[in-house]
Amino acid sequence: MGNTQRKDYDTTENPTVINPDWMSSIPDTKSLIELSIPGTNCSLCFYGGNAFQCQSWSLLTQYEAGIRFADMHLRHYYDTLRIYYGNKYQQEFFHIALRSTVRFLQQHPKETVLMRIKEECQSAGTKQTFNAIVAHYIEHVGMSWFWTSSAIPSLGQVRGKIVILQDYEGPVMGIPYKNLSVAEDCSVPTVFDIGWKWANTVGNLIEAQNLAYEKMFVTFSSGASMGAYPYTVANQINRHLYSLLESRKNQKTRWGIIAMDFPGAEMVQLIIHSN
Repeated sequence: MGNTQRKDYDTTENPTVINPDWMSSIPDTKSLIELSIPGTNCSLCFYGGNAFQCQSWSLLTQYEAGIRFADMHLRHYYDTLRIYYGNKYQQEFFHIALRSTVRFLQQHPKETVLMRIKEECQSAGTKQTFNAIVAHYIEHVGMSWFWTSSAIPSLGQVRGKIVILQDYEGPVMGIPYKNLSVAEDCSVPTVFDIGWKWANTVGNLIEAQNLAYEKMFVTFSSGASMGAYPYTVANQINRHLYSLLESRKNQKTRWGIIAMDFPGAEMVQLIIHSN
């Protein structure tokens, strides 16, 4: 994969631009539905080699760069929650990710982080249900740090909080992920299918741009398979995405959440400045 740093694509450890307080300039009355929010796919997927690595910035570095959507794939393993990508353990626990997020919000109290929580892999050695262990982790960190309602809030209601996007069954602990308008087909069988992936990506982005503010949009620009590794797909898709965003940079546009692999810092800023 190597170390490459472009406006749209970055496989190094440090972004060229940081913007840790960008939400502070947005009015409290804005609904999250109305915002353009940069995010990462499989936000803590660093291990397993080129076939599995999706990011190069640490979670805190992502937040400093302006990322506000974190994608957590969790395996329930002997009553712990571990970060996984497919069957690959990512050498991180969910409670560490939560602590890092709370630490960021303590330092930047006008920001908010939208966090998708998804069950990954088959559970093993468990005594509790997945939703029960998630609830335990959240209670341990402190309920005051979370928005756990199913209603989509205004930014003012959730400054300094983690907004849970609940992608698992169980009692309501956040906004149901199934209620969002999501383009997440990340299967790209070969490099020859990257063009199809871009068509799927841009289609959802145009819908987010044009439709009334009734649903929250989430668009995954990421894709991978054993025939097209994450960095290979991102290397091409991110160029197309940057061109689209740059072509609209003088317009105020609602793109919704854009979840990316290896985003470049200047592309993150284009998303931010579209608000």
